[in-house]
Formats: sequence, structure tokens, C-alpha cells
Amino acid sequence: MGISVVADSGRRGVALTLMGDGLGESPCAKGAMTMLRRFFLVLRSWFGWLLRRSEDPELLLRQYIDDMRARVPKLRAAVAEVLATEYQLEQQAERLRKQIADYDQQIITALKMGYEEEARVLIAAKAQAEESLQDTLEQLETARRASQQARAALDEYQREMERKIAEAKRLIGQAQLARLQEELAQAMAAFEVGDLSDVLERAREKVAERTARAQARLEVATSDTNARLREIRRASLQLGVEEQLAEYKRRLGLAPAPQQPSLPPPESETRQLPQTPSSETLRQE
Repeated sequence: MGISVVADSGRRGVALTLMGDGLGESPCAKGAMTMLRRFFLVLRSWFGWLLRRSEDPELLLRQYIDDMRARVPKLRAAVAEVLATEYQLEQQAERLRKQIADYDQQIITALKMGYEEEARVLIAAKAQAEESLQDTLEQLETARRASQQARAALDEYQREMERKIAEAKRLIGQAQLARLQEELAQAMAAFEVGDLSDVLERAREKVAERTARAQARLEVATSDTNARLREIRRASLQLGVEEQLAEYKRRLGLAPAPQQPSLPPPESETRQLPQTPSSETLRQE
């Protein structure tokens, strides 16, 4: 029993036929065909997924713009070829006109000199030149129409190209805006999910822990004897500064002079003398 595989490109499928002794397809052949179809379907879907993942709208649009601009030099070269043909036909027609005029002058000269045979030859050459001129003029007219059509096609392509490039640039801007919105949405989703908020929470706990430790160490450091001595020194320095400031104010007259402490009166003066009756009292008596 032989096996032959036939690929059908129109249907994009694979037909597996088992050639036997007139028995047809067996169940194993049908199963193999089904497996192959499923395998190729998986391959197609996988490659399609890769293509969709690799397609960047911005890159595709920029390549589209480059391709359109790259066609302009080719079209201009084609138009230049058509114009060159037109110019060549114009020059050929001008040469034939001059040649016909020369033949006419030569025919007249030959007849004046009595050379009829040479005149007949010149007349035949003139007729051939006139026929060539007629053909050249017809070709020139065709070339002129072709050059006009080529110029019009080039102008139309350039206008269409500018319109499509403007639309592509607009789509590029929309693609960039969509990408920025996606990044912003991802960032906001990260805050909602907690990826970055967890970092902030951990940092807040660390800062609070370090602050508590620093306050505890500061409290311990300020409660010992050295800290008290330093506080006493600072107080004494501040007191000396205040005294010097008061002295400067007294020198400048900005502060009242210090009052002398009053001495207590002597003990003899503090004793009260007996009161003598006043004259008013004597009168009353």
C-alpha cells in the first residue's frame, strides 16, 4: 500500500489519499488527513498571530510614505523619456523641412542648368522627404498628446500622494496618541493593582521606622550628663551675651542706668519718737 500527498493551492488544504488494492480510504487515512488539516490550521493561526504582533501601524505608515515618495523619481524619469521623444521628433521634422527646402532649390537650379534627369531624381527625393515629414508630424502629434497625458498623470499622482501622505501622518499621530494612552492606562492600572503603591507603602514604613529610631537615639543622647553639661554651657554663654548686650545699651543710652540699692536706715532713726501734742490739741483742751 502506498501513500501519496497532493497539495491543493486553491483550497489551501491537503488531501491525503491512500492508494491500495481498490479498497479506498481507510479509517487511519481519514484520521491522518484530519490531523494534518488541524496541524496546518494551527501553523496558519500561529503565523498569523506573529504577523499581527509584528505589524506596527506607525512603521507601516512610514514605509507607505517612503514607498510613495520613491515612485516620484521613476515617474519623472518616464515623463522625461516621453518629452525627449517629443523633442527628437520636433528636431527631425525641422531637419526634414530644411531638406525639402534644399531639394526645392536644387530642382530649380538643375532645371535652369538644363539637367532634367537630375531634376527628376531630386523631385523623387523631395517626395520621399515630404512623406517622411508627414509621418514624423503624425508621430510628433502622438508624442505631444502622450507627453501631456504623462505630465497630467504625474501632477495627479503628486496631488494624490500629498493627500495620502497627509492622511498617513494623521494616522501616525493617532497611533502615537493611542500608544501614549495605552502606557498611561498601564501606569494607572499598576497603581490600582498595587505594584507601585506597595513600594510607596513599604517606603513609608521604612521612613517611619527610621524616624522613630532617630528620635529614640536623640532622646537617649540628650538625657545623659554630657548633654546636661552642654546645656549648662549654652545657658551660661547666652547669659554672658545678654549681659554684654545690656552693657552696650547702657553705653549708648538706650537703656536706663541701673538703680543703686537703697541702704536700710539706722536703727536709731527707725525708732519712733514720742509724739508731742499739737497746738490744735492744746486749744481744744
